[in-house]
Amino acid sequence: MKEKLTIGEMAKLRGVTPEALRHYDRIDLFKPQFVDPHSGYRYYSIFQYEILGTIKELRQLRMTTDEIKEYLNERNFSKSLDILKNKHNELVSKLKELNELEESIREKIIYLERVEKESDLQKVVFREMKSRQLLTLNEKINNNFELCYGVLNLENILSEKTPILASNRLGIIIEEMNLKLERFEEPSTIFIVAKNKEDIPNTYQMTIPGGLFACIRYNGELLTSRSESLREILHHLDTNNYQITGDALQIMHLDITITDKPDEITFEIQVPVQKL
Repeated sequence: MKEKLTIGEMAKLRGVTPEALRHYDRIDLFKPQFVDPHSGYRYYSIFQYEILGTIKELRQLRMTTDEIKEYLNERNFSKSLDILKNKHNELVSKLKELNELEESIREKIIYLERVEKESDLQKVVFREMKSRQLLTLNEKINNNFELCYGVLNLENILSEKTPILASNRLGIIIEEMNLKLERFEEPSTIFIVAKNKEDIPNTYQMTIPGGLFACIRYNGELLTSRSESLREILHHLDTNNYQITGDALQIMHLDITITDKPDEITFEIQVPVQKL
């Protein structure tokens, strides 16, 4: 055992690279304590092991060089505690964001794996669905130009930091009266399915009650290719003695966030119904 350690010896002792120590030296973060007056060689003291260990641990906390310098400068209990509290709060916030991102991606994968098994188009199916909270500006869109700006305006209101990857959350509302009167070309209101009701101002909230929905999927454009599917679903409901009980939703099933192949882009129409 010895007091003076070369850069290689100190690096090995603390599990860092010699280049990391050279970098710390250049930026005045951690410098060798001894300099040989004859050879100019620089040596660390074994008693510096605690400082280097602290730097290594603070780096693991994702502290910047400037933050570490501030932490090491005239250390005292109160100052160190405050810095660690601030860093902890920062890490908790990042963990929350990462957890939300993981949940969003996991849900998207589950959804897409289900879509992979459900390839039937122009087929009416019935599904029970839970209540959904929508974010909508209650503005009607007439074309794809207005759709682009509508989506931007809605996403700017959301406080969530995770990506939407629009499929199965973005869509338009087809009013019950327009559906019953087969006015399929009437302007529709755009919406995003919200994750957290608390994040949305009351002005923009809309609730879609849970219940039984008649659903059909089709390939084409959001606004211009739905007439055939709407007629098919109305015919099916009439033939099987169902009645419409509210506004219908037309939701992006697979869109350009997932694929750029036109034949893979699909939409799903969901009509709330009850048996007569």
